[in-house]
Amino acid sequence: MSRHRRSELRSRFFLAIAIAHVATLPAAAQDAPFPIAAWSRTTAAPETTGSLEERGAAVFNNWCSACHSRGPQNAPGTTSLQFKYQGALPAALEDREDLTAELVALYVREGIATMPFLRKTELGDADLEALTAYLVKN
Repeated sequence: MSRHRRSELRSRFFLAIAIAHVATLPAAAQDAPFPIAAWSRTTAAPETTGSLEERGAAVFNNWCSACHSRGPQNAPGTTSLQFKYQGALPAALEDREDLTAELVALYVREGIATMPFLRKTELGDADLEALTAYLVKN
């Protein structure tokens, strides 16, 4: 067997191993001890069923929890807010009582610091309304 052929077979072998390893990742993510994050939307809650607040919880889970879940582990947004507020306000958005609909919409549509903005094609107005209903405590 030629050197070129051995090299090609070796490359295909390692590629097959890498693909097999990646194929096991979603199952491992489902058993993770932290909330389902935006990058695992296929196993997250549906955003189209339930009350407005339930849909908002699903929107939060699907789009926001990767950075803003309650536990600061794997939640850079929560960690950043924890550092910013130093305990004066809750770091987790779900625990805040001072958020307004206008503020939520501003941060979602415009972004802030390292938080990216979300286009209407990514998060529609109905989803933003549901998210606001979930986060804003009146």
